[in-house]
Amino acid sequence: MIFRNLTKFLILFFVMCGANISFAHRYYASFSQVDMQPEKGTIEITHRVFTHDIEDLLVRFNGGPVELTDEKVKSFLKDYIIQSFAIYGTDGEKIPLAWIAVEVTFNDIYVYQEAPLSEGQDTLIMTNRILMDLFQEQSNTVNVKYERKVKSHTFQKDSKLYQISFSGRTGDYPFKN
Repeated sequence: MIFRNLTKFLILFFVMCGANISFAHRYYASFSQVDMQPEKGTIEITHRVFTHDIEDLLVRFNGGPVELTDEKVKSFLKDYIIQSFAIYGTDGEKIPLAWIAVEVTFNDIYVYQEAPLSEGQDTLIMTNRILMDLFQEQSNTVNVKYERKVKSHTFQKDSKLYQISFSGRTGDYPFKN
């Protein structure tokens, strides 16, 4: 009797575990915080990307597993982020982003960048293609903060340039009439 109940319990347990695994779905996303700081004349940028997604990227480009703390990996990641994320001024000129640091944790990788902010500038045009070349379902959310106000945009696979303005029009760039 006990053996039969234990057997039923174990079968039910393994079926439920299998069901949970089969319904598991990875979420492909990155998050970027852009802080426009007119008092300092800087734009501070923090990107947060899931560690396992960066590991997948590195396996794809390096042909096998790599150590995330390796200097070659950090150099590759720097080049990749610089190619995938860009900010432009309203004059259409790309704003140079200085690489500050990368921080690797078990779950997340944080990338820190900085750029100059022109006096009176409250509008940015940007693109965020991080990991979109790897994952079809990738979405990248960017939160832009300016003088205690925050505006957000989520980039999808088909997204191009997006303008965030705190004194004018916000939306896909160039604007459609």
